Amino acid sequence: MSALRRYALPLAAALTLTLSGTAPVVAQQNANAPAVQGTAIELEALRLYNENKLITARAKSEEVLRHDPDSLIANYVLGCVLREAEGSLPRAMYHLGHARELYETRYGTGRPPGAPWQLHREILFAIQAAAGEMEEYDYQLHVLEFHDYLYDPDLLAEHAWPLLHLKRYNEARDFARRAIASGDAWQGSLGRNALCAIEGAARMRQAQYTACLDAYRNAEQRARGSTDTNPATAPHVTVHAYNAALGAWAVLRHDEVERLATEGTRRLEFTTANPWRVLARLYVDEGKMAQAVDALREMQGWRVRQPANLRDQDRAETDAAVATALLVAGEADAGIRFVTRALERPDRRGLVASDAEQALGAHALLRRALLRTQAELDAERASFSPFTGRVRETSNAIADRLGAWPDDERVTSVLADEFRLDSTLRLYVRGGIEPLPVWMVGDLVHALGAGVVAVALRDVRREEASNAMMTPYYDALEAEVLLAQGDSTRALAMAQRAIQALPTHEALLHARIAAVGAEAARAEGNAQLANGMYERSLQKDPGTLRRMGLAIPATVTVQASGDAASTLGDWLERSPRVRTGEGGFRIAVTGDARALRVCLTSPTGAQLGCSDTTATRNESPDHLASRAAEDFHARAFATRVGLSTQDLRSLDGTTTTNDAAAREQMNGVLRDITREGATAP
Repeated sequence: MSALRRYALPLAAALTLTLSGTAPVVAQQNANAPAVQGTAIELEALRLYNENKLITARAKSEEVLRHDPDSLIANYVLGCVLREAEGSLPRAMYHLGHARELYETRYGTGRPPGAPWQLHREILFAIQAAAGEMEEYDYQLHVLEFHDYLYDPDLLAEHAWPLLHLKRYNEARDFARRAIASGDAWQGSLGRNALCAIEGAARMRQAQYTACLDAYRNAEQRARGSTDTNPATAPHVTVHAYNAALGAWAVLRHDEVERLATEGTRRLEFTTANPWRVLARLYVDEGKMAQAVDALREMQGWRVRQPANLRDQDRAETDAAVATALLVAGEADAGIRFVTRALERPDRRGLVASDAEQALGAHALLRRALLRTQAELDAERASFSPFTGRVRETSNAIADRLGAWPDDERVTSVLADEFRLDSTLRLYVRGGIEPLPVWMVGDLVHALGAGVVAVALRDVRREEASNAMMTPYYDALEAEVLLAQGDSTRALAMAQRAIQALPTHEALLHARIAAVGAEAARAEGNAQLANGMYERSLQKDPGTLRRMGLAIPATVTVQASGDAASTLGDWLERSPRVRTGEGGFRIAVTGDARALRVCLTSPTGAQLGCSDTTATRNESPDHLASRAAEDFHARAFATRVGLSTQDLRSLDGTTTTNDAAAREQMNGVLRDITREGATAP
C-alpha cells in the first residue's frame, strides 16, 4: 500500500505555533503484512486513493457502499477522502469509526492469519489525526495509546500535540524528547516541532526561539538531501520556518522574522502555516503598507492552493489579517465585514497551540477598533455634510460606538482569565489573545479599564524584570495607563522614555506612543512639545490619531476663491480631527471653483499631506466642498504609501511628502484583496 502522501500532510495554522505533520506510517510498513483482500471495485477504490485520485476514489467507494454499507475498505477510503479532500470531519470520523468497528468485530485486536492488520493500523492513524483536527484531544490520545499497544514503532511525537492542548506540558516534553532521540528522521523532525510549540506555550522566550530554530535547521538539512518536490510529502521546511519566525519575534529579532518567513515562501507546502501572513503582519507593524499589501495578496493565493481539509482551518485568521490591514488603511467598513466573518465562523484549533477563546478575544478587540474607527469616519463625514447628512452621519457614529459594546464584553470575558491577560500583556508570547498586534494592546486600557491593566502590568514587569529588551514595550503601555488615570506628568515621561528605546521596526507602536505623549504634553500645557509629538505620530502613521479619536491643534486658512472654498474652510474647522484656536498645525485651502487643494503643514514646516479635488460638470459648491473635505481626511489621517523606509522610521521631524498616486494604487489593491478574500473558496 502506497499512501505516504496522506500521512505527510502538515498540520498548521495562523500566527501561532503549529504542528509540522503526521508521521508517515506507511513508510514503516511491515513487508510481511497480509495483503488487503476485497472485491475488484473495493481494491480499485483503495488504489485510486493511494494514487491521490481522490474524486474517483470517492465515487468508487460510494458505489461500493450503496450495495454494501459494511465494506471495510470503502468506509476507510471514503472517511479519508472526506477528511482530506473536503474537510468534512464529522462525516469522515463516522466512516473511519465504522471501518475500525468492522475490522475489530471481524478480526479482533490480535493478528489472526490473513487479517489485514496494516489497514487497521492506518485506520487508527487516520482516526487520531481527524480527532486532533476536531479538537477531541482525549480521544486522540486514547487512539494513539491503543495504536502503540498494538503496533511498533510507537508514535512518540504524535502524543505531544494532544498533551500540549491538554496542558500536560511535562508529559508532552518527554514524548517530544523521546521522539528526537529515537533516531527516526521523521520522528525527530516532528519531535523538534513539538518541543518548539511546548516551549512557546510555556512562554519561555529564548527556549522557544532555540527549539524552533533547531527544528527549522533540521528540516533544511533534510530538504537538502531530498529530491522530493511534492508539496504534500517534501520535508516541511515552511512550517518550521513559520514557527522559527514566531520564535524570533519572541526575542524581538525582527530582521530574522522577515528572513525566516521569506524562506518559508520559497516553496509550496500543504500547510496552513502561511508564511505570507507572518510577513503581512510584520510589514503592517513596520508601517510598510505597500509590502504588506503584496504579502496579503500572496497570502490569499497560498490559502486557495491548499487541500480542503487545510484550507478552511485558517480562514478566520486570514480574514483577521486582511481586516487589520484595512484598519490601518482607514477602510473600516470593509474591515468590519472581514472580522465579523472571522468571529461568526471561527477556525478549528486542533492544529495549533492555542484555543478558540484566544482567537475570539483578539478578533473581538479588532472589531471593536474597527467599529470605533468607523464611528470617527462617520463623525468626520458629519462635519462636512449639509444638515440632513450631518444628522445621518452623527446617528451612524453613535450606532457604531454602541455596536462595539458586545465586543467590549467579549474581550472582558476572555481576559477575566488572569493567565491569559498576563500573557497578552507580556507581548510576543503564547497564551494571550492572539493574533494581536502590539500597537493594539493599548486598546485594552479602555476596554478593561486602566486600573485592571495597571495591576496586571505590574505583575508582568515583575515576571520579566530580567528581560531588559521588553522594558520599553511596558513603558509604552504604562504611559497609556497613566494618561487614562489623569497622571499626565508621569505619562509624558514614560512615553518619552519608551520612544527613545523602542525598536525602530515598531513603526505603528511608535506612532501610538507619540500620540499618547502628545496628549500628555498638552495636558501639561507644553504646546511646543505636544505639537512635535503629534507630528511624529502623523509621520509614522497618520491613521493613529483617527483610531484613537484624537485631534490636532490647527489653523484653517482659505486662500481660494468661490463658495466651495469658503464652505470647505468652515467645514474643516469643525472636523473632529482639528482643534481650532490653539495654533500649531496649518491647513491651507487653495484653488478655485474648478479645483481645490488642501494641505496639512506641521509647525516645523513639514508638509504632511495634500489632497486635490477637481470639480465635475455642473457640480454644486457644497458637493465639491464635501468631496474635497473627504479627500483631505483620507490623505491626512490614513496610512501613507510611497514613503521611503527612512521616512517611515524617522523621528526627527524632517519634511515628508505624500505620493497620492501610490496611495490610490494601494487602496485599489486592498479593494481587490477584499473582493478576492470574500469570494475565495
